[in-house]
Amino acid sequence: MVWGTIWVTLNRRVGRSELIIMERDQTAQRSGYSANSYVQTLRDGLLPNYRPGQIFMQDNAPIHTAYVTKDFLESHGIWTLEWPPYSPDLNPIEHLWWALKKLVHKLHPELVTMGNSEADWEALRAALKEAWRKLPNSLIRKLIYSMPRRLAAVRKARGWQTKY
Repeated sequence: MVWGTIWVTLNRRVGRSELIIMERDQTAQRSGYSANSYVQTLRDGLLPNYRPGQIFMQDNAPIHTAYVTKDFLESHGIWTLEWPPYSPDLNPIEHLWWALKKLVHKLHPELVTMGNSEADWEALRAALKEAWRKLPNSLIRKLIYSMPRRLAAVRKARGWQTKY
């Protein structure tokens, strides 16, 4: 599981956080990802980049809407966008994850046959971070500037799924 954030400033400069490889929560059910591991990710990735007045977008995944996450965001003055329940595809970063996966495969085709060793997992983590840095700013800008069209499509679909 990876996490990152993207933005465009008023003068059209593209920004992106470091790509965070999320840690599993060993105290969580099935040792998976929890609101606690998500909050740690927000500490590491969002806090260094968030500026007052910005709006942070995330979907309605349970770890995003948990009380501990909401409390963390509120205590740090982080504004979030209300999210339609059937539109996870509305977030531009969802399309960036697809581009990231495609770029990892292009840059590192050898990973298709990777095993399960720690060295293989480290190679994957390094490849993900490399590809994240190489995603074109033009793509990020295009995805963010598509938000008015995305929002219009969600309104037209009354909150249901859209072509995005």
